[in-house]
Amino acid sequence: MMRCGRFAARTAGALVVAAWPLAAAAAGALEKESTAAALGEGPSAAARIKLIADQDSAGPHGTNFLSLLMLLNSPRIDLLGITTVSGDQWVEQATVFALHAVELAGRRDVPVVKGAEKPLLRTAREQELMEALYGSFANWHGSFNPGTPRPEHTWPPPGGYAEAAPRPGRAAEFLIETVRAHPGEVVLYLAGPLTNLALAVRMDPGIVPLVKSLYVMGASSGGGFELNWWWDPEAAAIVMREPWREIVVTTGEIGFSVTSSERLMRRVVAAGGPFVEHLRSLYLDFEPPPGLSQWSAMWDELAVAALLDPSVIIESETMWLDVDLTRGPKYGHTVVWRQPEEGAPSFFLPYSGPGGVDRAAWRGHLEPPSHLTPATVQLKADVDRFEDLFVEVMSRQ
Repeated sequence: MMRCGRFAARTAGALVVAAWPLAAAAAGALEKESTAAALGEGPSAAARIKLIADQDSAGPHGTNFLSLLMLLNSPRIDLLGITTVSGDQWVEQATVFALHAVELAGRRDVPVVKGAEKPLLRTAREQELMEALYGSFANWHGSFNPGTPRPEHTWPPPGGYAEAAPRPGRAAEFLIETVRAHPGEVVLYLAGPLTNLALAVRMDPGIVPLVKSLYVMGASSGGGFELNWWWDPEAAAIVMREPWREIVVTTGEIGFSVTSSERLMRRVVAAGGPFVEHLRSLYLDFEPPPGLSQWSAMWDELAVAALLDPSVIIESETMWLDVDLTRGPKYGHTVVWRQPEEGAPSFFLPYSGPGGVDRAAWRGHLEPPSHLTPATVQLKADVDRFEDLFVEVMSRQ
């Protein structure tokens, strides 16, 4: 999604390749093997990942659309369906571009299921009133942007509307049915507001232990604004307060570390593949309207790349993430809890008392929030490795 303003197991060291040529050669071999596995090739290729992509699939430019093309073109992904939701664009528009992505990738076998149009509670009118009270919010509002097209208004993608239609039914029902059909196997890739999954969990809480893992593009590792969670705070809170097996989060901040560019798109075009004309016409030969750009941070593509090849992420940290639900200027902002490294805060001597700090008492006090599930939060990416993987996946015939 386009998210302006969106925002560890730590590496122990680096290979000194000049001093250790054999180690460097081994590292290069491992890197090639890891890339091959991410592409579904070679003896170490893992089994295909059963996955549902839940996305506010705005298009035809941008992070939403390109990440869908990655998922549709990767042999590692068994894409069980795409569910759409409002966020960057309204769900009707998102559904049009999800169908366009399916057709462009030659993957009409992948069903597209329409999801929620509005957040659970937040409304455009409420946002207007809050901005009148606390000051205008000069940041990306998604479909609440001033002057955005109406929810029912759609426009044809390049080449016209897709021939296929959305699958009947609603996204929350599809999530429930698919997870129950494949217990313990389905990864949910969640790159938009979490409305659909929140509805599914409220309809059928029994799916929570049946989901293999959540890969969430959202939240702020610094505890601030990020569009997906801001758009529907209650949905994000519902999802993050469930006891999932695993939660992996690509935050808004790390997404800014990788950006689309003419250089990167020229690499994909030179490598060939099914999307050459799309990239050439919409990126390389495209003249954007004044004040706009076709280049953006690659939030969703990074989330997909990390799912395919976890070594793309070189720094992460366990955090407990929640959402501020108070109706104030921070409504919808991420709330972050970290385990303190020292086990107690630092104090000035006069405030510690004659006996010093009772660290045992502090350790007993500093417990993670009991209503939250710890998440692996990505903090730093290997940009070169990400770009190589993006080119490989997008150019695969």
